[in-house]
Amino acid sequence: MAGGEELIADLQHVLQKRHAKPHPIRQLLLTGRLTKEQLQWWAKNQFHEFRNIHRFFGVRYQKCPVPDLRRMLLENMVEEEGEDLFGGTYPSHRDLWVKFAEGIGIARDDILNYEPLAGIRAALEMYVSLVQQSHWAVAIGTGLVFEGGGPKRMKEEREALEEHYPWISPACLDFFRAHEYHDEGHGNMVVDVIKEHCMDEKLQEEMREAVKQRADIMWLQNDCIYNAFVRPSLTAEKIREIEEQLA
Repeated sequence: MAGGEELIADLQHVLQKRHAKPHPIRQLLLTGRLTKEQLQWWAKNQFHEFRNIHRFFGVRYQKCPVPDLRRMLLENMVEEEGEDLFGGTYPSHRDLWVKFAEGIGIARDDILNYEPLAGIRAALEMYVSLVQQSHWAVAIGTGLVFEGGGPKRMKEEREALEEHYPWISPACLDFFRAHEYHDEGHGNMVVDVIKEHCMDEKLQEEMREAVKQRADIMWLQNDCIYNAFVRPSLTAEKIREIEEQLA
């Protein structure tokens, strides 16, 4: 059985080995090679998870038996639903994403009423099911994949949008700024839960499998958008260039 620090390092290694290179759509996003229309499709489909975060955050909270951790989870949910409820800076992260969508040319009604790809809908159900079926500490621990890497990922995306898509107003990028700030604390909480409450060989193996599943679900989300809206417009040479990097 691994110790706490060893387990975290092992999980990070598992994630790195699972998907060692960025997904093609992320490669294109970060290098400014998505068209405006492709960026809009990406935003519309990403919104499905962001508007349904309560479905898995609520399960984590409901399953957690530790009062102090429940308070932290509750704080996390408040931030997602809008810290402005209690005098904070940001409204709900759902509303921040809608603001981003409007900033890249999507009408508010269009994103609020958009029906995402079937694979996007399925990916959310897979993750909700994973959280529901997992041990409570493992359910929280799956946050290592999104919240754990959130500050770095969101900073990279914001900076790429600012650098490569100058037609986007910086004022509409608060979703990314909020996650750069909040996800650092959320990621630290997730790490602490894993180190303190997954000190059992069976739970550690469940944790390894769960983070792999969460990573695969996020990869599936990107796959759906890439294959539907991006890959068909690429030349065969460009597809080889991008996808051979994953081999």
